[in-house]
Amino acid sequence: MEQGDCNFATEQTIGIIGLGLIGGSYAKGLRRLGTAKLIAVDVDEEALQAALADGVIDEGHRAGGEFLAQADMLIFCMAADAMLEFIRRNAAHFKDGTILTDVTGIKGDMARTIEGMLPAGVDFISGHPMAGREGKGYGMSQAEIFDGANYIIVPSPANKAEHISKVRAMAYALGCAHVVTVSPEEHDKLIAYTSSLPHVLATALVNSEAMSPMTKFFVAGSFRDGTRVADINAPLWTKLFLSNKENLLYEIDRFGDALQTFADMLRREDTPAITQYLQQAAMRRRELVHEKHTP
Repeated sequence: MEQGDCNFATEQTIGIIGLGLIGGSYAKGLRRLGTAKLIAVDVDEEALQAALADGVIDEGHRAGGEFLAQADMLIFCMAADAMLEFIRRNAAHFKDGTILTDVTGIKGDMARTIEGMLPAGVDFISGHPMAGREGKGYGMSQAEIFDGANYIIVPSPANKAEHISKVRAMAYALGCAHVVTVSPEEHDKLIAYTSSLPHVLATALVNSEAMSPMTKFFVAGSFRDGTRVADINAPLWTKLFLSNKENLLYEIDRFGDALQTFADMLRREDTPAITQYLQQAAMRRRELVHEKHTP
């Protein structure tokens, strides 16, 4: 369910673990808000130096350490396996009351695993900003990717209500239009349809045998829009697809059924059925934009 707006406290220290596209965008967005101190951790020294030169962060580190005890909140912008390893190595440095959150695209039982690593008083609240753009790395990051975006919080029974409110407040302050809370199971099922499947379809389109040197002369808005996310971080998305395999396979099968339904109508030259099918799609798309839904 969606919750109301909250006030975001800028007088705090926030650490960003992973200063790539998403982490850099968090850093730029939080700096734009006037956050008192921003610390970043990334193995890429060039990214750290660029962020320091931009005035986006106040400290940059290549690895974790005792400095993490400064942080009131830590935002993990990295793959799940890397995040788990970082927490395992650095949990002893997290101070009492620190809030940890993440951006991982698949949740599973990750929160339970992390909770077992944390010292008392440290709270992990799983999150997922539905924001991004083509490309990767700090150089592609921008604060504006959160403007009007959706933000998903995936709380666990162990989370403190006031900590959930702080993550929600940050999301709204960054510019997100909606913040919703769901279970890990709901998250992974829905994300297979709204995120993973469109990425599969975009890559399938550009990997089609129909692609040729002449294709670029026949491309307009629909092909550009449909293939935008094919400019993909392949290692990251391979992990995401495999970690949510069953949900994604289910959605691929459902999409295949929908394509087969359309192909059958086309073979029959069933004008009324095709027209109704297209009209239903147009109506659903308009209602999606206006935040309604027709079953």
